[in-house]
Amino acid sequence: MKKFFFLICFTFLFANNNVLSLLKQIPKNSPDYTLASAIVKKIKTIKPQKIIFDANVTNQWDYEKKFLQLVKYKKELLIFPDKIDDLENKINYLKENNSSISKLQNIFYKTQLNILKKEFNFLNNNIKKYEKNLFEKLSSIKFSVNYVNKQIKYWNYLLLQKKKEYEKLKIDLQKWQILNNQENIRLIKNYIKINREKQKTIYQNLINNYLIIWFKKLQQKDRHIFDLTKKIINYEKFIDKNEAVALNYVMFDFEKFKFGSKILIYQSKSEIKIILSQISSVLDYPLFKLSGKMITPLDFIVMLLIIIIGWFIGKYYKKIIYSLRDKYEISFSTATLLANMGYYFILTITFLIALKSVGLNLSSLAIIAGALSVGIGFGLQNIVSNFVSGVILMFEKSIKIGDYIEIDANTRGEVIDISMRSTIIRTNDNIDIIVPNQSFIQNNVINWTMRDDLVRFKVPFGVEYGSDINKVEEVILSALEKSSLPFVKSQKFFSTDISPRVIFLEMADNSLNFELFVWVRGEYAKRPKRTRSEFLKMIYNALNNAGIGIPFPQQDLHIKDSVPFEILIKDSKEK
Repeated sequence: MKKFFFLICFTFLFANNNVLSLLKQIPKNSPDYTLASAIVKKIKTIKPQKIIFDANVTNQWDYEKKFLQLVKYKKELLIFPDKIDDLENKINYLKENNSSISKLQNIFYKTQLNILKKEFNFLNNNIKKYEKNLFEKLSSIKFSVNYVNKQIKYWNYLLLQKKKEYEKLKIDLQKWQILNNQENIRLIKNYIKINREKQKTIYQNLINNYLIIWFKKLQQKDRHIFDLTKKIINYEKFIDKNEAVALNYVMFDFEKFKFGSKILIYQSKSEIKIILSQISSVLDYPLFKLSGKMITPLDFIVMLLIIIIGWFIGKYYKKIIYSLRDKYEISFSTATLLANMGYYFILTITFLIALKSVGLNLSSLAIIAGALSVGIGFGLQNIVSNFVSGVILMFEKSIKIGDYIEIDANTRGEVIDISMRSTIIRTNDNIDIIVPNQSFIQNNVINWTMRDDLVRFKVPFGVEYGSDINKVEEVILSALEKSSLPFVKSQKFFSTDISPRVIFLEMADNSLNFELFVWVRGEYAKRPKRTRSEFLKMIYNALNNAGIGIPFPQQDLHIKDSVPFEILIKDSKEK
């Protein structure tokens, strides 16, 4: 609600600034100045209607009032498209005229159009929720029909009298028309108009009273409610046909809330036909014109069905590609590339067919592409960048599904999926991280298993001063050889010796520091902390069994001379 009124205020502020500047351009002695001033005043008087969705009710009359207000909102929702089309036609016509008066008129219609569109969107987004809330209040209201029945009897009597009076007036009108008495003809027509207005008032009172009975029947889930619904709708048609349509929609929704799917069983064949005709009219309702064809909701439904069918075909295609992996020995990353590219190709073709089905001339896509390029330049550049980056990753294969990568010190894991927009990485904690594709193109990424799954680990350790460094190396390598740890033993890899090595690094403050260079592969390469822990356990046990001391930080404190000092103690009594 707050957002709605903020948008309305912004519309008024923008319109007022423009009209004042245009008014200043017209000389005050010009004949157009008076008309321009009137238009400016008219623009300032434009105000949005106050739309309040309040479902708090206390009695049957209050409930009826809220129900009829809901019907009025529904009616406005139905007639808004025609009003919007009319204003858009006026605005398009005035675009061809560049005079100040035309510009002011254009602003006047645009202001009305903006308010109508915002009101339409607000109603469309909130009316269903309000309708449901109002229906839920029905069970808490007590409806008394005794007084209502007396009122219905009274208003039916008045209606009968007014109908007799109406027939008499028509006979009198015909008489004076034969005599060609213009004065009496005008007088009788005026009486007929007054009679019709009084009949409308009577019909409205009948509707108000019948609604109380209708609410009561709805509470009791009375199946005879549908006959009463038809009577109320017929009465409303005499007053306002558009409001009758809106009332029919709202009453049908309330009946559906109460009876559920059984509503069609309880309704007669005539009501079902009415519903089907209403559905048909809604589906065939012209929304706007595109390439010389009126677009209806039915066109959108067909378009949606085509897209859904294309989506299912694309999913089935991906399933077929993955099922052929074992038969043709296709790697998982290659299968994913083929599946994703084919899937997006199918979706693109499906989307073009769907556009063609609603009457869009595909030759005009160049105009749409031009508009999209502007949108890309302002707001869609990140989306397009991620899309292009995804295509590059799929073809370049610098990062593939199954690779173990490291983005930063705290983020690393296995690539489980590469889509057009993002890549999913599953960490060793079984947490899936969604990373935009452009991050892999723009930033440095460490791929631990790009060409193979062989990785060298550096395991640091230290021994105390005085230890035999040759013995340290011999003990560690011997213990490593006897262990069952997952390391690669002595062999050549691309002309490089990848056998385990112990490297003497430095003579540090408290220890002689070494590093064990050891190569691992497979799953152990993807679990660096667990793998490093196993090797550290082996090193600790080997050094301990060999009697080689493992240092700990220590410092020696040397005191050269004692510093004389004197402590003076004063008795508190001497103070």
